[in-house]
Amino acid sequence: MIGTDETREIVDWQKTTVDGATVYEIEYSEPVPEPTGRSRSLFRASSGGTVPAGEQSVLLPDGERIPATEAVFDAEGTTLRVRHEPSLVARVRRYLPW
Repeated sequence: MIGTDETREIVDWQKTTVDGATVYEIEYSEPVPEPTGRSRSLFRASSGGTVPAGEQSVLLPDGERIPATEAVFDAEGTTLRVRHEPSLVARVRRYLPW
């Protein structure tokens, strides 16, 4: 789950659509820093080594998993907004026959 740890818990969350992009607003019990890099707790990397960038994903509160390369984060106080913005390659693949 995004950003939970021993002291920080998810209090509430909601899923909305803004300008065609899925946005999760997650409210925590204490202020959250904006994710800036590959955090083990954020991306659930195993203890067996580094997870290749193409295989990293973000697990959202409703169980949806999105590629880490397609997640955009914005933190403000105790609220973390996670926006799913598919990459150009992912958008093109939807329209190509192969």
